[in-house]
Amino acid sequence: MRTHLFRLAARGTWRHRTRSLLTAAMVALGVALLVMGLTWVTGIFGGMMEESASIAGHVRIVTQEYSAQEQLAPLYENIEPSDPLVELLSKHPDVVAAMPRIMTGVTVTVGEEIGDVFAGAVGAPESYYRDRLQAMDELIEGRWFENEDELVMGHRVVRQVDAQLGDEVVLLGMTQDGSMSPAMGTLVGILHAGSSFFDQQVFLPLEELRWITDIPEGTIEILVFGERYQDAPALARSLRELPELEGMAVEAWIEREPYGGLAGFMEQVQGILVFAIVLLAALGILNTMMMSVLERTSEIGVLRAMGLGRLGVVWIFIVEAIIIAGLGGLAGIVLGIGPAWLLHARGVEIGDVATTLAADLPVTATVYGELTAGVVLGSFLLGLLAAFIGSVIPSIRAAYVQPVVAMRTRR
Repeated sequence: MRTHLFRLAARGTWRHRTRSLLTAAMVALGVALLVMGLTWVTGIFGGMMEESASIAGHVRIVTQEYSAQEQLAPLYENIEPSDPLVELLSKHPDVVAAMPRIMTGVTVTVGEEIGDVFAGAVGAPESYYRDRLQAMDELIEGRWFENEDELVMGHRVVRQVDAQLGDEVVLLGMTQDGSMSPAMGTLVGILHAGSSFFDQQVFLPLEELRWITDIPEGTIEILVFGERYQDAPALARSLRELPELEGMAVEAWIEREPYGGLAGFMEQVQGILVFAIVLLAALGILNTMMMSVLERTSEIGVLRAMGLGRLGVVWIFIVEAIIIAGLGGLAGIVLGIGPAWLLHARGVEIGDVATTLAADLPVTATVYGELTAGVVLGSFLLGLLAAFIGSVIPSIRAAYVQPVVAMRTRR
């Protein structure tokens, strides 16, 4: 019986080829837009979240007081000594690496005068710069620092202070008790990563920034990394059970702002995109199927008189719509996968202006899409969903056509 109904649905699909092809083209356009749109959105926000987790640590450990007053950057709320805790965390079975980090604000100038150019100063072990930030790969001039009296700067800071490799750079920071703390270092490398985090920072050895902030054996935060950044909440829950961390703030990166808000925003953008395109395709299917019902009223009456139940009528029209959507969906994948691949492989240059405007987020000057099998399959299934939604009302209308009335019509 189902085979017979499928044949009837297939025959109805090709009865009005022009209309069916137009509907399939609308579905193809919707699926192509979904493939490109989801590739773009997933790539942008996925890349931002991955970079956010690399910069901020999958899990961050600070004092409760520092977490509560973070916007004020209270250096006196530090972890000292920090090395024993770092060593303990490194031995945890779920931890890949644990690293101390100090971040603070400094003024930067070339020469002996105190300047008015403000930048962020980062002090961390070399493994953090190499393995997590991969900062060495972003050098455009010079090399990475090797001694405590050397430093690396982002290209925006270099441009603002008009510095060159080999210049003596003066940093003026603050100790944990609020006193002025100057330091001098030789500029040995310049970064240009196209990211607001990298390009407006000064990177120092951890010991040098410990000296500037007067935290000789401590750190402001300990960054903990697991196998995957997506598992950060589970890792944070596991670390909170350690008695040594009692009274500390143990925070997964996604539980902190602006990263948590970024994840929620990504879901909203994806939802709006999917809803708009699926609605467009569903309206096209609805129009085609409603016209098909009106034109086949007499045929429906004959089928109903021969004993076909209402569910059978619904089945015919839904299958007909899904056949059209399936063909259109395959065409849409072929149409959309090329541009989506270009977004994935080459990305789009948005320039340094965008990274400046999004200074609090890890936005890069070149953004890439993320084309995956899940994006392609999801787009195709959403095309079928649009067909199902668009065919429900017409198929129910057809199911309730009275056989006697229908057979009297000329349609």
